[in-house]
Amino acid sequence: MVRAVVMAFAVVSIVVQSLFLGAVGWAVTNPRAVTDAVTVSQFDPTPAIAGYASRAGMSERGRFLFYASTPQIVEGDAFDALCSRDEPDIGVLGCYTLADGRIYLYEITNLDLQAFEVVVAAHEMLHAAWDRLSADDQAALVAPLEEAFASIDPDDELVERIAAYEDFDPTSRIPELYAILGTELADLPDELEEHYAEYFDDRAAVVALWQEVKAIFVELEAELNRLNTELERLSLEIEAEQAAANAAAAVLEADITAFNNRASRPGGYSSQSAFERDRQALLARQDALTASIDATNAKITTYNTLVEEFTALNEEAAALDKDLNIERQPLEPTE
Repeated sequence: MVRAVVMAFAVVSIVVQSLFLGAVGWAVTNPRAVTDAVTVSQFDPTPAIAGYASRAGMSERGRFLFYASTPQIVEGDAFDALCSRDEPDIGVLGCYTLADGRIYLYEITNLDLQAFEVVVAAHEMLHAAWDRLSADDQAALVAPLEEAFASIDPDDELVERIAAYEDFDPTSRIPELYAILGTELADLPDELEEHYAEYFDDRAAVVALWQEVKAIFVELEAELNRLNTELERLSLEIEAEQAAANAAAAVLEADITAFNNRASRPGGYSSQSAFERDRQALLARQDALTASIDATNAKITTYNTLVEEFTALNEEAAALDKDLNIERQPLEPTE
């Protein structure tokens, strides 16, 4: 009986040892997973960071990878030193550093744009996920990612955005498509939906936040373009009307001079009725020209009002871009 007990303990000892040796072997072949687990166990997310994970609809795995990247919200200049690149009209709101696997997020203080922080957090989490995929898994995702991207309207700003990424780093196309499509596109091929489901319990939540923020800029840009088109139309009309008025005024002035010269000559008019007829015709032309000039001046007033609206909207757009860490080149109204 004692032997049995001893043998039992011996068996248990061997089993435990086998499990331990197996764990050591797994750790050797999966050092990143071990490091991630240790990092997450020691990471204490701020309420803001935890809120990003929740609002983005991250799954347990997505949240794990987000925390494994020890995400940090960083202010202005300090963030630029970590992430930004100096290009006009390009705003960097977050980055995942391949060297040390860290996520840095730009602090957005504009309350109307804070949903963007959640989208960026999810975007960078997907970069962390991509970084942990095997080369074979990454290669298998290329075709469905390109398929999804090909379905996008060529005029969509995303096409230009991907081109900007490629100009900066030609190798970034697929990793950026992976992070962008997973957070911004509502409809994806089933293969991608199944893949992203590992990282999101509710991917629609982060897509909705993206659409909410995007709408702000789409509407603002549409209004700026509408005003610019109207200003261009008015400018052409005003220019044409002023040229026509100047020409009509010159002809009228010459006709008035001729009328006065004729009226001042003895016998210039054979009758008072003929004199009055020509005089009234000139007065009518003068009144019509005055009315035309008044109408043009009203258009000029409208034009100047629209310029003020355009300028105010342009300043609003510039302020929004500044809030998003973008060095902007403002759109100028038509002269």
